[in-house]
Amino acid sequence: MNPHDIAPTLPAQFAALTPFTNWCLATETERNRKRNASAMLELQAFRDAILPQVDEVVRYLDGFSLDAMPKDALNLMHMLLSLAEIAPAVESYHQPGVIDGYDPARFVADEQFVMRPSV
Repeated sequence: MNPHDIAPTLPAQFAALTPFTNWCLATETERNRKRNASAMLELQAFRDAILPQVDEVVRYLDGFSLDAMPKDALNLMHMLLSLAEIAPAVESYHQPGVIDGYDPARFVADEQFVMRPSV
């Protein structure tokens, strides 16, 4: 079996989100491409499943350092980032793509950029 065929795991208390583990995407580019390739019904179903749990998800993730996050928590964080990617499409654009936006295939994020202040 190919290790990429194994669905990402989530912390036990978020097992109800397991049908949406295809949104556990590590990069902004992956999340953008998935949003643009998805049907609105898929985006809405994902949003409707995770949105009521956002506060609980954030509280859970706050218990970990980004540098030492267990894999299942990291998957959950990636899922939360996917919600941030799709929310405007569902709530504002009412379509997967950005209204009057450029071709999403041109989007290339700087995946190494870290937005943290120096201490």
